[in-house]
Amino acid sequence: MNIYESREAYVIDMLTKYETESPNKILSDIGSGWGWLKPYASQFNFKWQPFDYVRKIDEAIIWDLNNPCPSNTQSAGTCVMLEVLEHLPNPLLAIQNIAAHLQPGAIMILSVPNPSWSRNRLHLLQKGTLYAFQKKHLLEHHVFTPWKHIVEFFFEQSGFEVIEYHAIQQYDTKATGVKGRIIQFLQKWIERKDPMAIGLSYGLVLRKK
Repeated sequence: MNIYESREAYVIDMLTKYETESPNKILSDIGSGWGWLKPYASQFNFKWQPFDYVRKIDEAIIWDLNNPCPSNTQSAGTCVMLEVLEHLPNPLLAIQNIAAHLQPGAIMILSVPNPSWSRNRLHLLQKGTLYAFQKKHLLEHHVFTPWKHIVEFFFEQSGFEVIEYHAIQQYDTKATGVKGRIIQFLQKWIERKDPMAIGLSYGLVLRKK
């Protein structure tokens, strides 16, 4: 398990590692947002195919993951989906629709919030809820808590195998004040006991069978 300081660094490293294993040079970017991945797709000689639920850029293809992929698209050999799964009310159905869109042998690079993160564990003990899955986060449509064993089960049920797991930090490790230093100490203690507690998010690399 590697620990990446950002989702971007994680994706670039995985594209570098798995570029030659992609069955074709189509990269589907699910949840493409403002298109940050486009220049990196070009760098690795992929044709970038951006999808989103709402249009933020002109190139985006609208795809409600509750439905099959739009017909005016190309089946992809590589897929990147960052911080999307937790927003989906029907994650298994979405994964099945994504699987149908991908080529056999396709590589999927995924990231999701980490429910096992040390800060989540402390927040659950103190407040009774995970840090990023409080009632207020329903405004961001955080409706699925992506526990690793459940996410892996859904993907395996949909014809994928898990290749790699990585931790993604995505937060400031500098403690401020007495309370901040105590929280940081407790987080580090939890993370020493269980490596799955490292990282605000985690990444999975999967291959479609």
